[in-house]
Amino acid sequence: MNMKKQLTLFILLIITYPSYSQKRLNVNECISLALQHNQKIEIARRQVKAADALRKSAFTQYLPNFSINGGYSYFNKDFRLLKEDMLLPVIPYSAIDPATGQVSSALLSSPAVAASTFVVNPATGSVVKDAAGNPVFQKYTWLPASKATFGIDNFYMINGGFTQPVYLGGKIRETNRIARYTRESAEQNLSLSEDEIKYSTEEAYWRVVSVTEKARLAKKYKEMLVRLVSDLENIRAEGIITDNDLLKAKLKLSEADLSLLKAVNGAEMSKMVLCQMTGLSYSEELILSDSLNTYENETDEIVFDEDAINERPEIKILGSGVEIARSGVKIMQSRFLPNIGLTAGYTFMNPNPYNGLAEEFGSDYNIGVAVNIPVFHFGDRKHTLNAAKYEQESAELKLQETKELLILQLHQAAYRHNESVTKAKLAELSLEQASRNLEYTRDNFNEGRLKTTDLLEAQLLWQKAFSELIDARTEQQLSASNLKKVTAKY
Repeated sequence: MNMKKQLTLFILLIITYPSYSQKRLNVNECISLALQHNQKIEIARRQVKAADALRKSAFTQYLPNFSINGGYSYFNKDFRLLKEDMLLPVIPYSAIDPATGQVSSALLSSPAVAASTFVVNPATGSVVKDAAGNPVFQKYTWLPASKATFGIDNFYMINGGFTQPVYLGGKIRETNRIARYTRESAEQNLSLSEDEIKYSTEEAYWRVVSVTEKARLAKKYKEMLVRLVSDLENIRAEGIITDNDLLKAKLKLSEADLSLLKAVNGAEMSKMVLCQMTGLSYSEELILSDSLNTYENETDEIVFDEDAINERPEIKILGSGVEIARSGVKIMQSRFLPNIGLTAGYTFMNPNPYNGLAEEFGSDYNIGVAVNIPVFHFGDRKHTLNAAKYEQESAELKLQETKELLILQLHQAAYRHNESVTKAKLAELSLEQASRNLEYTRDNFNEGRLKTTDLLEAQLLWQKAFSELIDARTEQQLSASNLKKVTAKY
């Protein structure tokens, strides 16, 4: 067996011999497998879960915030109430007004009361005064500074309570809106990733179908040349043709062998790409159920609506971005407004301040209102508000620009698909004409009215027309898939 026959047998085995593991799939099954296998989809799904968790977290800002705080302090020095020793005058009870509980100047002006309170000069009967002009009392008590001290070595405090926001200028409401739109944006990002995977998988699927058809065509074209070479060898043996005619046919056969090998390798590589996308093993024999002969879109024109772009995930993501920017502006505006909250709590302290600082826990509750009114901070709030407004304008302009680009993309996709439909029909007509030409040329060659080169050329034209038809139908399938993508029909 020569090398050419060995190569032919090897290629035929690759095409026809089934492997140990076969899997038959259609395009929808491949898309489903790709969505399950793709890591980008898993990342997008987790981003949706993260955004949902943040949305739930933002809602809790409406609710009161409960907390328990505790502390312990050790004090090394005692508290001293007096800076130095003091002499305090002793005032008799009769000098105190029972109605007010204070020293009465009227009572002190009474001679009897004054005599029992102040030092009186017996010669003059007047109250003796010191150098500063202050009256001198008859009795004084000494209060040493060392006795006016108390010490707290260990101090404990436990406080439990809550804060309930009442009015924060709309911050909480806008924060919840941002969280909601962030989650919607994450969902649309997941949808966008799914559409990209669907299109990529569908494209890879039809590429496999296309190169497989090309491999079958190469095999069929080679078989045609094998029969021709066999016939020419018989004819040459009879002396009807020259060696040159036979060599021309063998040269075409050698070229067909190489083309078939390339087609088979291309088909195997395309299948490996599809296996990688769907998570299938490379060792599996992948059999695709769909054919280019059963394409779905046969209409000459695709009717579309420009409003379809509003359903595109890209537009919805940018729309969410505009809403987030608007909420950002409102949050910046809320910085000019007061913040009001209710507070309540219960406190335990040791030493007990409610019982002479006894070493025990004392407790009490408290209720309050906290108000913060911003006044002036050198234009900080104004500048941040302007920045937020510019961000909103930028998001709106980006949305408008993207809409214009997607409308252009939509028109291009529709034109490309309509062109591909027409191209496929023309390719069918060309193949039909090439088939008739091949049949006519073969009949005339068999009758001896045409040369070998004429038949070789007719076979090549037929092979080229068939290949162009495969390309045209593949292009039509891919353009239909792209049209589904740009019109959000996936």
